[in-house]
Amino acid sequence: MSRKFLLVDGVLRQDALQWLYGAGEPIEVIPLYNGTRWDGVKEFGPILVELDSHSSLLSEWERGPFLQRQASRLQSSASLNDVANHLGQFISITDNLGSYSLFRFADPLVTSYWLNSYPPSAYQSLLGPISEWLVPLSPPSWAPSQAVEWQSYQPQPNSPRLEGKLNHLANDQVEALERAYRRSFKERLYGWMTEDYPQTLSGLGEQERGHWLEQRLLDAEAWGLVNERSIAIWLERCACWGDDFATRSDSPYQAWLARTPDARKLPPELRIQALDEDCLAG
Repeated sequence: MSRKFLLVDGVLRQDALQWLYGAGEPIEVIPLYNGTRWDGVKEFGPILVELDSHSSLLSEWERGPFLQRQASRLQSSASLNDVANHLGQFISITDNLGSYSLFRFADPLVTSYWLNSYPPSAYQSLLGPISEWLVPLSPPSWAPSQAVEWQSYQPQPNSPRLEGKLNHLANDQVEALERAYRRSFKERLYGWMTEDYPQTLSGLGEQERGHWLEQRLLDAEAWGLVNERSIAIWLERCACWGDDFATRSDSPYQAWLARTPDARKLPPELRIQALDEDCLAG
């Protein structure tokens, strides 16, 4: 018998356990951090829930763009415990540089970029007892008119097994997750900009908004910025002083440098943060 599951990201849906149990349906839930060193924060980890095929929770996910950003659907003839045990292999990951970290594979955005970085022949190993992993890739927040992209991952019979541990990421996977992080960061920047500086993007079309965000990120990185706070300051200065504030001869930034000559000696991260502190001081 084929069973249906939702895999919920507890960071994106921080009331996930209350929401699931509050539905008043006969469900089974396993927070995947159960019994691990992260048991104390299991409500913020990946949460696997087995649902009846007629579940209102499943219908809510199928119809709800908000929930589609927080959960994906799995199908399997295996038990809840077997699926949970398989997914538990991905709680933490390693890479070729020796890094070790928690992996938020239940975030549909991350899931999509991660699974897409493999050839289809890898899905038999990656999915294990899962017969289908249906992942909704929601449109970026700056382009809400775009449709959700439904991505279905299914094992290919008789595929060769992946060598090594499933939670070890090769370069292709690391690069894919970097792209997922970049998109997520742009989404956060967009949300902040529309709240604090709505006039900057309000006159742009959806495609132009995405291009503006990407170009400002590229400009900030070319200037030497890596830290999220520093990049956010860069965008704020672009909103207040213009996209070319760092190079325009008559910009307030150049006037600040003239008043603060020692700032020229600071590395880019410290310089932009010193500029921000002076702006806040008024």
